[in-house]
Amino acid sequence: MYLGVFDMKERLDQMRKLLKEKKRLCELLEDDIQQIERDIKTLEDRAEDSHSSLTV
Repeated sequence: MYLGVFDMKERLDQMRKLLKEKKRLCELLEDDIQQIERDIKTLEDRAEDSHSSLTV
């Protein structure tokens, strides 16, 4: 019986560690997505400015 309880506690600890790692990965992905969105906005603005200066 004790072995089963130990295994469950070990499994619970492993799952908590896994959850923590996955949350961290999610944060990193969100940061990457935000940076890409900023880059896209910057490029769109530059393209629009470039287009405007050509048509004037």
